[in-house]
Amino acid sequence: MEFTAANVEQVVRQFYCQGFVQQEIHQWLTSAQFSPAAWVFSWELISPSKTMEVQFFGASCLHVKIARFWAELPPEQYHTLKDQLIEKIAQFAKGPKIVLTRLCIGLSSLILHLTPDHWADPIQSLISLFQQENPNLDSTQRCHLLLEILTVLPEEFFSSTLTQSRRAELRHELSKALPHVMWLLQSLLNSSNLVSKVREQALKSLASWADFGLEPEQAEPLVTLVFQALNKHETFDTAVDTLVKIFSHPDMHRYPNTLQKLLMHVLRLQEMFQKAIVEKDMETVHGLCRVVMSALENNTKLLVKYIQEGGEKREFGLALLNIVILYTFPPGQFPVDENCSDISFTFWYMLQDELFECESGELRDLVPIFQPLYYNLIQVLLVKVQYPEEEEFESWSKDEQEAFRCFRQDIGDTMMYAFNVVREPVLGFFCSTLGQLIEQSKTQAIRWQTVEGIFFMFGSMAECVDLEETVYLPMLMNMVPSINFNNITLLSTALYMIGSFGEWMNSHPEILSCVLPLVLQGLSNSKVGTAATIALKDITRESLDHIRPFIPQILSTSQNILQKDILLERDAMRLMSCVGQVLSVLPIPDIMNYLDAILVPRLTNMQQLVKQEPSELVQKQLVFQVQLLSWLFSTLDTERDTNEQEGQMQKHHSGPKPVYVVMQQILPTVQELVAKWKTETSVVEAVSEMFKKSLTTLMDDFQPLANNVADMMIQMYESTPHASILDVARQIVLLFGSDASFTQYLNTLLNVVCNKTLQMYPAVLREPDVVEAFMIFLGNLLKKTRRLLVSSGVNLEAILKAGITTMAVAEQCVVKASCFFVIEFLTAGYEEESIKAVVNNNIQFILDRVLRAIGGEAARHIMEIISDVLLACCKYHFAVVNTTIRLLLETEGYPSPRASPQDKQNFIKTVISDKSNKRRMREIVKEFSLLCRGLLGTEYVEVAKQFL
Repeated sequence: MEFTAANVEQVVRQFYCQGFVQQEIHQWLTSAQFSPAAWVFSWELISPSKTMEVQFFGASCLHVKIARFWAELPPEQYHTLKDQLIEKIAQFAKGPKIVLTRLCIGLSSLILHLTPDHWADPIQSLISLFQQENPNLDSTQRCHLLLEILTVLPEEFFSSTLTQSRRAELRHELSKALPHVMWLLQSLLNSSNLVSKVREQALKSLASWADFGLEPEQAEPLVTLVFQALNKHETFDTAVDTLVKIFSHPDMHRYPNTLQKLLMHVLRLQEMFQKAIVEKDMETVHGLCRVVMSALENNTKLLVKYIQEGGEKREFGLALLNIVILYTFPPGQFPVDENCSDISFTFWYMLQDELFECESGELRDLVPIFQPLYYNLIQVLLVKVQYPEEEEFESWSKDEQEAFRCFRQDIGDTMMYAFNVVREPVLGFFCSTLGQLIEQSKTQAIRWQTVEGIFFMFGSMAECVDLEETVYLPMLMNMVPSINFNNITLLSTALYMIGSFGEWMNSHPEILSCVLPLVLQGLSNSKVGTAATIALKDITRESLDHIRPFIPQILSTSQNILQKDILLERDAMRLMSCVGQVLSVLPIPDIMNYLDAILVPRLTNMQQLVKQEPSELVQKQLVFQVQLLSWLFSTLDTERDTNEQEGQMQKHHSGPKPVYVVMQQILPTVQELVAKWKTETSVVEAVSEMFKKSLTTLMDDFQPLANNVADMMIQMYESTPHASILDVARQIVLLFGSDASFTQYLNTLLNVVCNKTLQMYPAVLREPDVVEAFMIFLGNLLKKTRRLLVSSGVNLEAILKAGITTMAVAEQCVVKASCFFVIEFLTAGYEEESIKAVVNNNIQFILDRVLRAIGGEAARHIMEIISDVLLACCKYHFAVVNTTIRLLLETEGYPSPRASPQDKQNFIKTVISDKSNKRRMREIVKEFSLLCRGLLGTEYVEVAKQFL
């Protein structure tokens, strides 16, 4: 369909009437915008007789053409286009607003093209133009149009794609106009007769131009007027946005004297803030908080400097710091009563960062001054972190509860910043508060929320506390048993807190007797099972050398909990990993006794489940039993190095490893399980994971099991190819490939994996994880034990072609894995004659795939790995590559019509001359790929370089 005004209007109406986006319509309209005809039909679509949707599309077309297709316009039409645009803008003075704005954006783009060569002073010209009397526009309308243009012009400048030199040139030209703009805005904002809409527009324009940076002389009177605009309800929101923009400019700190005067206005906002609090006007509170934080978080260096200078400057700095707490922690519960408390978190991080940039001596002098401030902060945080009453919390929406969870996490981070500055006295403050609460609880009820908040704060500081701390943390841990844990949230937080100090407990093992009873008690409650198992895991992992006296208690409790199946599945698996961790320090006979007690009921249950008729419930239970074994095998390592005796590193066990004994016991059941459930993905994943964990723990000791496990891998892969099977197969082959007793299974395994995967091409390409694992599997074999692959009878040519094919898929991870395999294949061909013959037969296929990828068929971000394939081709098979690449590139329009014969000759020459230089090869391929895509030397690439 031809791109005419009538046709475009019809399609636009159809687009908006359908209520949903049709891809074909969208593509047609996009093509219409890009077509040369858009220069003509756009003006017809902007006619006053058209609908708003059609007018908007016409204005958008003009902007697209000016912004992206400027080269299509002859220079003699530049000023005609400018006059037409200004005339149209005047016609739309009364709206619709979205059409007017789009036309103004188009004019802004035009200004960026014309300045300075074809329009030396656009801003001054526009100001003069709209100050002149116009019979069709009153003064308010002219003012509004001028401000609309001035507002969108900086936005268009900062959003446009420009070369670095052009951006610098335009920035210089626009900055020259800044005094004129500031004078205009100041005169407007000073006017008492200005209507509120125009005043609001003037504020928006100021915010837009603030991105260029305001000179001190211009900034001070203007910002004063913006602060005054906060007092008017109709301009409050816009004034807030403008102040945030001004204070957030990165150059503002260069004018400390002006900034100090402006910060005085920030202090004077307290009366308005208090009034808003009393009237519960939270929108005003939120706006004022935004202003305060934008003013202070971007000037923490100046605040610290005020404190260091002493005298009035210090008093001023402390006043500013104290209002951070006042403004950003208003009364009420976040997020239902107020939504300002989270605004200050960035400030506290930046303040801490600024303090730690000071010299150690300066920081030592500053800490006593900042301590009262941080104590005030800590007290407020302790209030804000607390949960509301349970009934109220349950009445909150899911979104509100999630917002509060994130808010608490931010409080935890802020608490860590505070601790980094004040250090151990913070611990003393919380210990003292907790001790007072415990004492009060003897005579009166106390809020569990306060105790929970203290535990949360301690947990937040855990990673920063010195391992040598011996005063407050022992005091804290000794107080834990005396607390009445009558609330699930309180108990859960206490357990998380205990776990967070697991590493500290390794240096203070005497504390274990205080906290382990509570952790073990928590295991019996499924509602705190997650916290309890995480705490136990952290303690057993970090303090394993000191856990022996508590092992009977831990294992008996764990056995009891696991038999009752009261924990969630994930928590039960985590508990099983704790069991393995704890067992690993015992003598093997003791380990086997405990394992019999813990595992025999589970293995019996597993045997019974395997014999049952398949069902979803049975499948779920079987997977869970196998996962429990996986988690046990992952931590039950009896060859863990220990330094318990005389600082000597020694292995304290001999004999068959418990994991091996258990694997032998369950092997018949697992074989039956695999035979029956090998088509179910969840079962395949669980069994493969179990084998992987046992392999990692046993390593060479896994050898007697290798044949049976390989047989199961073969069965499963023949039925359900899966990435997890390939991961296990890779480990087994690499570990035991040289074992003569494994040869038969090895050859079968390799042939089944390769043949089954190749049979599924191209369907297997829809499962990128399988393809990726297959390529990594083959690549590792070639890299570490290529003899096995060559002697296995695998069709080498077929797997090479599969690898070359998958170099062209969309998934980056698959392409990288495929290139890795092809590179290893090419490398192996340098020494292995059988592989070399396959390479020679397929070198044209390889080079064709590489050249097509370079020419534009593959994404640009994979060019490095593609260039590595080309490097391997040249490095190890240069003779055949030299001939083949020349023949391929002789084809006209190959690999891209944009590459001329001379370009291709230059490419061949540079590739050959740098055939062994990896860095240089990547540069050559990148440049040729840009040329083939028509991007070499474009503005797009120049701009992209700034971000690369």
